[in-house]
Amino acid sequence: MLESRKVFFSGKSSYILTLPKKWVKENGIEAGNEVIMSIGKNFITIYPKKADLKKKLVSIDSKDLRHETLMRRIISYYLAGMDSIRLTVYNEEQRSAISRATDILIGAEVVEDTGKEIVMEIFLDNSRLKTENIMRRMGNTCVGMVSDFCTALKKFDRYICNSIIAREREVDRLHFLLLRQLKLANMHADVASELEIPVEKIQEYRTVVRSLERVADHAANMAESLLELGKPVEYLCELVDADLEMLRTAVVAFLENEIELAEVVLEEFDEFEELEKRFYSRVLSADVEEALYLKSIIDSISRIASYSADIAEVVVDMAVV
Repeated sequence: MLESRKVFFSGKSSYILTLPKKWVKENGIEAGNEVIMSIGKNFITIYPKKADLKKKLVSIDSKDLRHETLMRRIISYYLAGMDSIRLTVYNEEQRSAISRATDILIGAEVVEDTGKEIVMEIFLDNSRLKTENIMRRMGNTCVGMVSDFCTALKKFDRYICNSIIAREREVDRLHFLLLRQLKLANMHADVASELEIPVEKIQEYRTVVRSLERVADHAANMAESLLELGKPVEYLCELVDADLEMLRTAVVAFLENEIELAEVVLEEFDEFEELEKRFYSRVLSADVEEALYLKSIIDSISRIASYSADIAEVVVDMAVV
């Protein structure tokens, strides 16, 4: 709902804006209380300051829920900001799903197990888990995965390939944590302030988080394809190096809010297509099975380049708002 209100001048340099009485009452605000303001270039959003957010609890009856369905349900409640999840379980498959969920959700721990009921609590300290720091870790991990893949291409190193695949799971964990933080920050200005998230940029942050998660997926896919191929493919390093340069620059551009670097990434992406075509034509000379694995690798390299460009576009968009 939009409402027009007058601005009054008070004293020598102060401007006063009154708050709607109904909104004040509904949010339990009294004279002398503080409110939080998210200040943008052309707007100010006012939020009630609530020191103690009510603990959010949910119960799940796992009857008729299979492994993957139960896992998705738990993840959904985690992302929604639940603090405690009570689950009624009926079989080993459901217990396995809960165990897997605690492995991939940062801060999720089983604190009670009575046999039929399991209680999962989410322990997260926002004062230590700043969103920007987590995004930096996520970006650096993705850059490291792509960088290491070039080494694996040169030497056909199984250890490095398996390391890349393992790191994809760590990126998934950070991805879920960040989506939870952004969801809560969008709902509660106190949380946004504590996590140091600009409320007006939450959607852009979410785009970058999802792009990095997809980069990790494709890096793991490349490693798996190389393992199946079973031999080095050194000539692909030229393409991976171009990919790596775009990704690294896009991540730095986002973290440091450097629009010039973002524009460099977008220019390099425009040139990437021609380089990519050269490598696709080379794949055609390989036998069918080898060509399939090589094409899978090149497809993933191409997708990483696209996600790097997406991150760069976010930086440009944020800079002009």
